Amino acid sequence: MEEKIPASFTLLEETLSQQIRALYTSQLGHSPQKVICNLLDKTLTILVEHAMTPPERLLIESGKHDLVEEVRWNLCKAIEPHLKAIIEAVVKVPVVDLIGTSNIDSDRTSITAVLAAKPQ
Repeated sequence: MEEKIPASFTLLEETLSQQIRALYTSQLGHSPQKVICNLLDKTLTILVEHAMTPPERLLIESGKHDLVEEVRWNLCKAIEPHLKAIIEAVVKVPVVDLIGTSNIDSDRTSITAVLAAKPQ
């Protein structure tokens, strides 16, 4: 039997998507095409589509793939405290761990936040 997603989770997911997109815009100067958040129990998954900034695209076009991967990693680390603060403010539960990865070829970033408890 399929478990029904609480309406409160849907509202949290929408709020998180909007605030994370705003974070990318304010901190990186680039608005991703789409930010999708899914909350399941104590796990929040975030998919950021078209997350690559214009300077990263320029580096890719110049054949600097390795440099883009390094820049992307450093950018993710730089916004991590802001991302954690947004998540904790919205779900009202501490974040225990943030795990992220980016795929330069597909221009997607995936982040998993492990929460201390299931949001209410």
